[in-house]
Amino acid sequence: MVDHVDYRLEFVKRYARCEVINFREVGDVALHIKKMTDWLGADVCIDAVGCEASGSLAQTLTGRWTMLQAGAATALFWAINSVRKGGNVSIVGVYGPTFNAVPIGNALNKGITMRMNQAAVKRHVPHLIEHIRQGHLNPKEIITHRVPLEEVSDAYHIFSSKYDNCIKTVLIPPRAGSARAMATSIIH
Repeated sequence: MVDHVDYRLEFVKRYARCEVINFREVGDVALHIKKMTDWLGADVCIDAVGCEASGSLAQTLTGRWTMLQAGAATALFWAINSVRKGGNVSIVGVYGPTFNAVPIGNALNKGITMRMNQAAVKRHVPHLIEHIRQGHLNPKEIITHRVPLEEVSDAYHIFSSKYDNCIKTVLIPPRAGSARAMATSIIH
């Protein structure tokens, strides 16, 4: 996992038991990953960040500050350049519909498979619930913040600004009794 936020790197090491890279501490992320994999590259790379990625001054200038492209494709560059020949790159991070400077030639020359989609929640929820039932996932270890639905903008701000060691925010809808009472008054 590649990030630069210490509490998130520590969480991933503890929760997912995987290797982490603080991109602020390595010169070139792709080169670092290749060194870690005996110069082959990773089998799979996932860009879960999208257009708000940090880590590249050029991408930040052209994608986030001057809006010359649809966000900073830093994580996508790293994924394409870090994956092995014939490997897979999955993109679930969100990008705008306009132009992005992406090293498509590198992807073509390496023969990688690229798959992308915004979170296919309906498709994944049954599998996630089964993982929870089987004890492979414990949501209590992931959820760090519970926020009333009415405060959704505050919840997003906490999440996007990485405040208060936020890993996962869950929105809590109004109590069932209150919602039922409101529905009853609307019907009458």
